Amino acid sequence: MAENPPSEGTRKLEEDGGPEDCYDSDDDLIMYADGRKMCIQLQKEYHRQVKESEGFDITLDLTLDAAIGAPIIPQRGKENKPKFVDLSQLTIATFNSQNATKYEFVKNVTVNTSYAAGMWCYITFQARDADDTIKTFQALAWWGIDGDRDVRFCRFKKSSKC
Repeated sequence: MAENPPSEGTRKLEEDGGPEDCYDSDDDLIMYADGRKMCIQLQKEYHRQVKESEGFDITLDLTLDAAIGAPIIPQRGKENKPKFVDLSQLTIATFNSQNATKYEFVKNVTVNTSYAAGMWCYITFQARDADDTIKTFQALAWWGIDGDRDVRFCRFKKSSKC
């Protein structure tokens, strides 16, 4: 999450260019209940990416969590945790049964999550077909707090503007 150290004051957009330096004044900041700050410009960019990519392609390098109003949270570095791999394997199995195909899961590329009595997982992953061609897929799957899992959809990756 972008924070401004109290001793630093305000900076201009042209200087430094890092996420924490994207505001001109405190009027350009959103202050959250826990004291953290994010500039309005970054918040708008985050929401644009979520909307345009349907939650799959969030490229901002920010620490996002539900506490700062980020409904969909990138899980960078955690993409191939067992629960996410399990969901991807479930989604490709569902895709195969619905489309009479035989894709095999290869690896997760990105995972974004949204929490509510479990988690919605926006997973971009790769799978290999019978001809050894690797395709990229997007899947939306649910992992409930009670362990229930459900596949909302699995499709070939849409192109993104992000």
